[in-house]
Amino acid sequence: MNPNYTYNNQADRNCVVVKMELVFTLISKYLCYEQFPNNTDKRPNNPAPSIIMKENMESRGSMTAYFSLENIAWKRIVLFLSLIILPNYLVMQMQLVGPVNDMVGLCTALDLVIILPLVLYFFGFKKRVSWLVLCAFILWGLLLANWMIPSEADAYLSYFTQSVIVIESGVIVLELMLFAIIVKRFPVLLKNYRKEKNFHYHFLLSFSAAIQSTFSFKNEKLNKFQLTLRILATDIAAIYYSLFSWRKSVPAIVQGKAHSFTFHKDGSYLGVFIMLVHAMVLEIIAVHIMVAQYSHTAAWIVTGLDIYTLLFIIADYQAIRLSPVVLDSKGIHFQKGIRQYGFISWGKVSGINENGKSVREVGQDRNSISLALHGLEKEQIPYVIKLTGPVEIRQIFGFKKTIQSLYVKMDEGHKFYETVGSYIKR
Repeated sequence: MNPNYTYNNQADRNCVVVKMELVFTLISKYLCYEQFPNNTDKRPNNPAPSIIMKENMESRGSMTAYFSLENIAWKRIVLFLSLIILPNYLVMQMQLVGPVNDMVGLCTALDLVIILPLVLYFFGFKKRVSWLVLCAFILWGLLLANWMIPSEADAYLSYFTQSVIVIESGVIVLELMLFAIIVKRFPVLLKNYRKEKNFHYHFLLSFSAAIQSTFSFKNEKLNKFQLTLRILATDIAAIYYSLFSWRKSVPAIVQGKAHSFTFHKDGSYLGVFIMLVHAMVLEIIAVHIMVAQYSHTAAWIVTGLDIYTLLFIIADYQAIRLSPVVLDSKGIHFQKGIRQYGFISWGKVSGINENGKSVREVGQDRNSISLALHGLEKEQIPYVIKLTGPVEIRQIFGFKKTIQSLYVKMDEGHKFYETVGSYIKR
């Protein structure tokens, strides 16, 4: 450290105080927002306690959301990351304002471990997400602080590290308790899965319905952990379809009971699939050799991730091949590889029409999905199924998506169009 440089200790202490006040301000404002999420509501002067409790429960239920990519406010997150990380990096690593001391390191630790996670958690999402996301942000901020703060300014960093370790240990204990509950109810899950197979035609939809019936709790917050099991279902599907489904054939449909339609034969998607597998194999070898020059451990970690990605690509095609769209008296059952799956009852279907939108316009329609596979050049999707209202379907890893239309391109397009029309008229 430069002996001619001295810090204003009082200014450093003021910096810490200001940051702590900012933390308490964020928490207090958020708690106020939780209590009265809509300030324009007209409430009685002296409402009964039961009314207050009911309103608070409803507001909490409406604000709590599953973690999904659509719920992320990307612009705000990028702004907050730039405002907090960049100045601290310039001060700590580049030392643009001169050598740093322990008090400045404490300010950076407060920024990265407390303020940044709180700001991202409270303002980085359009709806409130699980508190586990906040724990992940805190852990990420701690790792960032340990990397960013130099050794001559990390005297207070150990306190943050110990505190976060205690918090994360509590989270792990909670997760182990939930895992014990899952293991205990696993036989019930298998029983419900076999039952759901009689009503649904695809693995992911059957398993998701079994999860819903097996792990439904009175406490709505516990039901959020169904998403963890749906993520596990995607992993199970990836392993099964990529390694153990090669001798399987398309499940037979009883004539007259239902109709099945494939959508992978009429097109050049098989060529795209072979090209992706070929490219991934070459990438696995090349990246492993390149990374191994620096670290053998890192090389095998990267190779493992690449192999897992390759299994996903193979599993997706196998799932498409073995999971045709099924139309029966109840509705439309579909599973597009391991990317999307769902069920749409006929009561939710308004009609099927010829699609007049271009491929680009279809891709820009955020309230829809397409049951179509393309080659290197995308082809026009011939039909669109309009829905009477929003319908929830599941995407990869069990994330939700709300759709209002379904674009379809089947191998037997005209027959599919007539069959859907006949079911709608019933």
